[in-house]
Amino acid sequence: MPSPCLRPKPYELWWPGGTLRDEDVFDVSEYEQADELEPGLTRIAGHLLGELSKLVAGRPTELSRTLLADNPAWPIELSEAASAGRLPSAPLTLLFPLALSRTQDDKGNVPWTLFGASHEGASRPFWRSFGPHEKERFERLCAWATSDALSSPSGLRVLESDDDLPDFARLLLLGDDAALTAVHTLVTFRPFATLAEGVRRAYLEGRLRLLPHPASLVFFEHRGYRRLAEALPRAGQIPLLHLFPRVEGGYTLRIPQSGWLDEVDADTRPAHGHKIVRHVVRTHRWQRTQRDAGIAGDGAYTDDVSVALFSSAPDDLGLYGKPMARNAQVWREDYRLVLDGPNAGPLDVANAAATVDRGGRFGYRFYYPPLRAGARELFWHLPLVARLTPRSTSPEVLSDGAPAGYVLAEVPNEPPIELAPRILDRAGHREAARLRDHAGRSRNVTGHNARKLLELAETLGTPLSSSLARATLHIAREQTIEAWLASLDDPALAAHLAGLLGPDVDPGPALTFDATGTRAFEERVWHSIASLAEGPLRNKENADVVASNRGRHGGPAARAAGAEAAQRRDLERLGDELHVRYRALLEKHQMTGRACVADHRFRWETDFDFSWSEGWAKNQSHQAHERNIVLVIPGRDRGEAVIMGDHYDTAYMEDVFEEDRGGDGLRVAAAGADDNHSATTALLLAADVLLPLAREGRLARDVWLVHLTGEEFPSDCMGARALSRALVERRLHFFDEQGAVIDVSTPRVVGAFILDMIGHNNPRDRDVFQIAPGEGDAAARLAARAHAANTRWNRDVARWNVAPERRGLTRAERREHGRDVPPPFAHLALRGELRPEWDPRSALYNTDGQIFSDVGVPVVLFMENYDINRTGYHDTHDTMKNIDLDYAAALTAIAIETVAETACAHDI
Repeated sequence: MPSPCLRPKPYELWWPGGTLRDEDVFDVSEYEQADELEPGLTRIAGHLLGELSKLVAGRPTELSRTLLADNPAWPIELSEAASAGRLPSAPLTLLFPLALSRTQDDKGNVPWTLFGASHEGASRPFWRSFGPHEKERFERLCAWATSDALSSPSGLRVLESDDDLPDFARLLLLGDDAALTAVHTLVTFRPFATLAEGVRRAYLEGRLRLLPHPASLVFFEHRGYRRLAEALPRAGQIPLLHLFPRVEGGYTLRIPQSGWLDEVDADTRPAHGHKIVRHVVRTHRWQRTQRDAGIAGDGAYTDDVSVALFSSAPDDLGLYGKPMARNAQVWREDYRLVLDGPNAGPLDVANAAATVDRGGRFGYRFYYPPLRAGARELFWHLPLVARLTPRSTSPEVLSDGAPAGYVLAEVPNEPPIELAPRILDRAGHREAARLRDHAGRSRNVTGHNARKLLELAETLGTPLSSSLARATLHIAREQTIEAWLASLDDPALAAHLAGLLGPDVDPGPALTFDATGTRAFEERVWHSIASLAEGPLRNKENADVVASNRGRHGGPAARAAGAEAAQRRDLERLGDELHVRYRALLEKHQMTGRACVADHRFRWETDFDFSWSEGWAKNQSHQAHERNIVLVIPGRDRGEAVIMGDHYDTAYMEDVFEEDRGGDGLRVAAAGADDNHSATTALLLAADVLLPLAREGRLARDVWLVHLTGEEFPSDCMGARALSRALVERRLHFFDEQGAVIDVSTPRVVGAFILDMIGHNNPRDRDVFQIAPGEGDAAARLAARAHAANTRWNRDVARWNVAPERRGLTRAERREHGRDVPPPFAHLALRGELRPEWDPRSALYNTDGQIFSDVGVPVVLFMENYDINRTGYHDTHDTMKNIDLDYAAALTAIAIETVAETACAHDI
């Protein structure tokens, strides 16, 4: 998984206003505070205090023996006092600096993530949270930490180096040899063994309190990780991380998995004090879980960690797995580095795999690169102030007046840039973040709805029309926005949200519905999908031919569908067929020589060996390359372009692969009627509509119709990654049909509309589709344009359906085969729902659209009301029998209208 990027993102940096901001603040939103940080920090404090309380009471803990062995923060005198029950019973207090950042998970969420203890050390983040004259605030914190009003603040002193101390703390410094007369509380981050004998004795005798509790410093004093830090600079984070189990979910503070591997026969090795965590649960779409669900705990899809990290064997990967070593760090038992995954190349990964394969004990952590601003990685060094009072089992975390630490923007070999965390507290957002559904709801739908209205209004800078506002809300279909506002428990928030609304306005005449709102258009949609799904080109997976298919038959589903292992890869022939169709359209519209069909060529490159895939192997030996197919339609301004994209490869079918569905590991590509020939068809038909607009000079900017390759596993959005990378690096070149190079490095892509699965009408929630923008204001504005196109379509549908040729007709009938065109039907009004990138119901993350959003290209996904649990998705049933022609034709028309309007607009 890549780093998420702070705005502006890489592609945005090229354009006006796209400079890195020079503010010295880092914003933390109200939603991050309420949904992730507050509950997450409470969980961390509870577990940490719970284990430390066992340690100081002399009871067994989850702290490893290697952490405590020879640790100056837990010397023998503390250990013996704990075992004898002689340690003071004052509140167990943490002043514990954490290293936090935001990371991206495999479902497109970007949660705050615990990297471990601050690699800045135990003291610096705490002291730098105070200004030079904030003595009273410091005293209040210490009083809270000790459950004492500090009736004699003069008894509060500091024992510390003075490098990072604020001015007031320097006045409280206690010399190493100073008498402790009248001192009752000493704030020090020095390990206990290094304190003066008088201080140690006073503490053990209960005459002196130490803040923080000395046991909490053990995580900063592990000699092994200090050694590892010479090669892995942030290794000091790791000892704390080992204490926690993995935590994953759409809206929580993320804790990646870490632990130790025993890659030997346990009987041949002596006992050790490491925490062995041998297995990892892989997460992704095969689990059929919702985007914001936590990891499955039933043992399914569990691998040995070493297999998950390094194996590229087809049976280990399954249909959707990938080796995870690039998101891991591995070290030997003697704390010598084996692998730093995010900075590794293919040879590094191969060497690490060989090292682990030879056997031994290895520490590891899954490491997801932190939030980035330009080349700098951002870490929030946040002091966690918490206490556990005697006879209490519930931790308390200080919120009022808590130190906020600082954010460092770090890059190797340069001084870091320090940013101040700005904890946002905006009217409307503050209340929305605290809004909660009634008991029983699995997610905070009400709060999400309020947030969507607030953010969209701020983005657009104008009152929201009622229809646009309603399209953002996930509420009962029959409920009006007025009724929803009236149902809110917070009248002030309801009034604030109502103030964002304005009247509905006529979206104006349509540009393209004369061409797309016809029976002839509907029939072309059907025939095109059928020809692509049922034609002779069936093996449309980049990995074909697959060596591991030998001897496998696919089970009952394969027999019923006539599915057989590929003997050749048909993607090249399918690409050629797209060229043929576009050449015919260029000739039809007299645009030959002005518009052109071309290839964007690149090679399939991986960090791992996929030699079981003939498609991959031919790329490595330069016998073949991959290509995105592009139709370039010229506009008046050749310096700007709008992308309309699909993916033209199809997925391997689960029901002939997965054993629990009757398969036997056979990899056969799906027919792909819905996923994704419905979208490929939309691009082909868009060319028929847009080329006349270009010929007439009505397009203000270019349109690129881009058929992306390799969206499905194992190629994993390969075409989108290649295209977006070339856009960011300004080295994008196409090759026309004569082999000439077309340099398109300079045009600015002002928007990308990605279509993925637009032919299936979800029967559980009919006539709904997703308008799913990526991150950023420009993407939200594109989504508003898509809503306007949807509004125009629905307005015209009401008129068309009372005309003689449609009057009295109902829904389209499904057909088993492409040869049977559904008879005429009523035009279908659709409800496009705006689902921003963080919305749990947005499917952007599962498509090429996520790749464009990651780099900063404004993007909107058009997709059906995605149901991951239905048949007809990645199986033998993705055929014409799952296509609803009224739905597919309507959504195709709306998408074409959106692209045309965006391409023709004077200013976007």
